[in-house]
Amino acid sequence: MRRVVSVFFFLLPLALTGQQLTTVGIIDIGKVTMAFYRDSQAVRELEEMTKRLQGELDAITAEINQLKERQLEAERAGNKTLSLQLEEQITSKTNYLREYYRIKNAQLQERRNRLAESSSFLSELQQAIAFVAEDQGYSVILKSSDPNLVWWSKQVDITELVIQRLLKAQKRP
Repeated sequence: MRRVVSVFFFLLPLALTGQQLTTVGIIDIGKVTMAFYRDSQAVRELEEMTKRLQGELDAITAEINQLKERQLEAERAGNKTLSLQLEEQITSKTNYLREYYRIKNAQLQERRNRLAESSSFLSELQQAIAFVAEDQGYSVILKSSDPNLVWWSKQVDITELVIQRLLKAQKRP
Protein backbone atom coordinates (compact mmCIF):
# COMPACT_ATOMS: atom_id res chain seq x y z
CA MET A 1 0.00 0.00 0.00
CA ARG A 2 2.84 2.35 0.87
CA ARG A 3 4.39 1.61 -2.49
CA VAL A 4 1.19 2.52 -4.29
CA VAL A 5 0.87 5.76 -2.33
CA SER A 6 4.52 6.69 -2.87
CA VAL A 7 4.27 5.92 -6.61
CA PHE A 8 1.09 8.00 -6.73
CA PHE A 9 2.82 10.97 -5.08
CA PHE A 10 5.79 10.51 -7.38
CA LEU A 11 3.65 10.46 -10.55
CA LEU A 12 1.26 13.24 -9.48
CA PRO A 13 3.67 16.10 -10.34
CA LEU A 14 4.35 14.53 -13.74
CA ALA A 15 0.64 14.42 -14.49
CA LEU A 16 0.25 18.05 -13.49
CA THR A 17 3.07 19.17 -15.78
CA GLY A 18 1.63 17.39 -18.81
CA GLN A 19 -0.07 20.49 -20.13
CA GLN A 20 -1.51 20.85 -23.58
CA LEU A 21 0.75 22.64 -26.03
CA THR A 22 -0.82 25.64 -27.75
CA THR A 23 -0.39 25.43 -31.51
CA VAL A 24 -0.81 28.58 -33.54
CA GLY A 25 -1.90 28.82 -37.16
CA ILE A 26 -1.72 31.76 -39.55
CA ILE A 27 -4.21 32.81 -42.23
CA ASP A 28 -4.04 35.44 -44.96
CA ILE A 29 -7.63 36.73 -45.05
CA GLY A 30 -6.96 38.88 -48.13
CA LYS A 31 -5.76 35.89 -50.12
CA VAL A 32 -8.78 33.85 -49.02
CA THR A 33 -11.14 36.67 -50.00
CA MET A 34 -9.56 37.06 -53.42
CA ALA A 35 -9.70 33.31 -54.06
CA PHE A 36 -13.30 33.04 -52.90
CA TYR A 37 -14.49 35.99 -54.99
CA ARG A 38 -12.12 35.33 -57.88
CA ASP A 39 -14.73 35.69 -60.60
CA SER A 40 -16.78 38.47 -59.06
CA GLN A 41 -17.03 41.97 -60.47
CA ALA A 42 -15.87 43.48 -57.17
CA VAL A 43 -12.61 41.53 -57.25
CA ARG A 44 -11.96 42.42 -60.88
CA GLU A 45 -12.47 46.11 -60.02
CA LEU A 46 -10.14 45.76 -57.05
CA GLU A 47 -7.47 44.11 -59.19
CA GLU A 48 -7.85 46.84 -61.82
CA MET A 49 -7.49 49.55 -59.17
CA THR A 50 -4.35 47.83 -57.86
CA LYS A 51 -2.81 47.64 -61.34
CA ARG A 52 -3.70 51.27 -62.05
CA LEU A 53 -2.15 52.36 -58.75
CA GLN A 54 1.03 50.44 -59.49
CA GLY A 55 1.26 52.09 -62.91
CA GLU A 56 0.83 55.54 -61.38
CA LEU A 57 3.44 54.79 -58.72
CA ASP A 58 5.86 53.55 -61.37
CA ALA A 59 5.35 56.73 -63.42
CA ILE A 60 5.99 59.01 -60.43
CA THR A 61 9.05 56.97 -59.45
CA ALA A 62 10.38 57.29 -63.01
CA GLU A 63 9.91 61.08 -62.83
CA ILE A 64 11.83 61.18 -59.55
CA ASN A 65 14.65 59.11 -61.05
CA GLN A 66 14.84 61.47 -64.05
CA LEU A 67 15.05 64.45 -61.70
CA LYS A 68 17.86 62.73 -59.79
CA GLU A 69 19.77 62.16 -63.02
CA ARG A 70 19.31 65.81 -64.00
CA GLN A 71 20.49 66.86 -60.53
CA LEU A 72 23.66 64.77 -60.90
CA GLU A 73 24.31 66.34 -64.29
CA ALA A 74 23.80 69.82 -62.82
CA GLU A 75 26.21 69.05 -59.98
CA ARG A 76 28.82 67.75 -62.43
CA ALA A 77 28.41 70.91 -64.49
CA GLY A 78 28.82 73.00 -61.33
CA ASN A 79 25.35 74.55 -61.56
CA LYS A 80 24.47 74.71 -57.85
CA THR A 81 21.32 76.78 -58.37
CA LEU A 82 19.79 74.23 -60.74
CA SER A 83 20.97 71.40 -58.50
CA LEU A 84 19.19 72.92 -55.48
CA GLN A 85 16.01 73.52 -57.49
CA LEU A 86 16.04 69.92 -58.66
CA GLU A 87 16.68 68.71 -55.12
CA GLU A 88 13.59 70.63 -53.95
CA GLN A 89 11.55 69.08 -56.76
CA ILE A 90 12.83 65.62 -55.85
CA THR A 91 11.92 66.13 -52.19
CA SER A 92 8.51 67.47 -53.13
CA LYS A 93 7.75 64.60 -55.53
CA THR A 94 9.03 62.02 -53.04
CA ASN A 95 6.77 63.40 -50.32
CA TYR A 96 3.88 63.46 -52.78
CA LEU A 97 4.60 59.84 -53.73
CA ARG A 98 4.58 58.71 -50.09
CA GLU A 99 1.34 60.54 -49.32
CA TYR A 100 -0.32 59.40 -52.55
CA TYR A 101 0.65 55.79 -51.85
CA ARG A 102 -0.61 56.01 -48.27
CA ILE A 103 -4.00 57.39 -49.35
CA LYS A 104 -4.51 55.03 -52.29
CA ASN A 105 -3.36 52.02 -50.29
CA ALA A 106 -5.86 52.92 -47.55
CA GLN A 107 -8.62 53.13 -50.17
CA LEU A 108 -7.68 49.73 -51.56
CA GLN A 109 -7.55 48.23 -48.09
CA GLU A 110 -11.01 49.63 -47.31
CA ARG A 111 -12.43 48.02 -50.45
CA ARG A 112 -10.78 44.71 -49.56
CA ASN A 113 -12.23 44.93 -46.07
CA ARG A 114 -15.72 45.69 -47.38
CA LEU A 115 -15.47 42.72 -49.69
CA ALA A 116 -14.31 40.44 -46.88
CA GLU A 117 -16.92 41.71 -44.43
CA SER A 118 -20.04 40.62 -46.23
CA SER A 119 -22.03 38.75 -43.59
CA SER A 120 -22.50 35.53 -45.54
CA PHE A 121 -18.83 35.35 -46.43
CA LEU A 122 -17.75 36.04 -42.84
CA SER A 123 -19.96 33.26 -41.57
CA GLU A 124 -18.61 30.79 -44.13
CA LEU A 125 -15.05 31.93 -43.48
CA GLN A 126 -15.43 31.51 -39.72
CA GLN A 127 -16.81 28.01 -40.18
CA ALA A 128 -14.03 27.05 -42.59
CA ILE A 129 -11.32 28.40 -40.28
CA ALA A 130 -12.84 26.56 -37.31
CA PHE A 131 -13.06 23.31 -39.26
CA VAL A 132 -9.48 23.49 -40.56
CA ALA A 133 -8.08 24.58 -37.19
CA GLU A 134 -9.78 21.72 -35.35
CA ASP A 135 -8.92 19.22 -38.08
CA GLN A 136 -5.24 20.23 -38.10
CA GLY A 137 -4.96 20.55 -34.31
CA TYR A 138 -4.48 24.32 -34.02
CA SER A 139 -5.51 26.07 -30.81
CA VAL A 140 -5.23 29.66 -32.08
CA ILE A 141 -5.44 31.20 -35.57
CA LEU A 142 -3.96 34.65 -36.22
CA LYS A 143 -4.21 36.95 -39.23
CA SER A 144 -1.01 37.22 -41.25
CA SER A 145 -1.63 40.97 -41.46
CA ASP A 146 -1.24 41.33 -37.68
CA PRO A 147 1.53 43.92 -37.18
CA ASN A 148 2.80 42.02 -34.14
CA LEU A 149 3.67 38.95 -36.21
CA VAL A 150 7.28 39.15 -37.23
CA TRP A 151 7.84 35.74 -38.78
CA TRP A 152 6.11 32.39 -39.17
CA SER A 153 6.79 29.12 -40.88
CA LYS A 154 4.78 28.11 -43.93
CA GLN A 155 3.93 24.95 -41.99
CA VAL A 156 1.47 26.91 -39.82
CA ASP A 157 -0.12 28.80 -42.73
CA ILE A 158 -3.64 27.41 -43.18
CA THR A 159 -4.66 29.81 -45.95
CA GLU A 160 -4.74 27.22 -48.74
CA LEU A 161 -6.57 24.70 -46.56
CA VAL A 162 -9.27 27.27 -45.75
CA ILE A 163 -9.61 28.20 -49.44
CA GLN A 164 -10.03 24.53 -50.32
CA ARG A 165 -12.63 24.11 -47.58
CA LEU A 166 -14.60 27.18 -48.76
CA LEU A 167 -14.55 26.05 -52.38
CA LYS A 168 -15.64 22.55 -51.38
CA ALA A 169 -18.48 23.98 -49.27
CA GLN A 170 -19.51 26.25 -52.15
CA LYS A 171 -19.90 23.27 -54.53
CA ARG A 172 -22.29 21.43 -52.20
CA PRO A 173 -26.03 21.76 -52.99
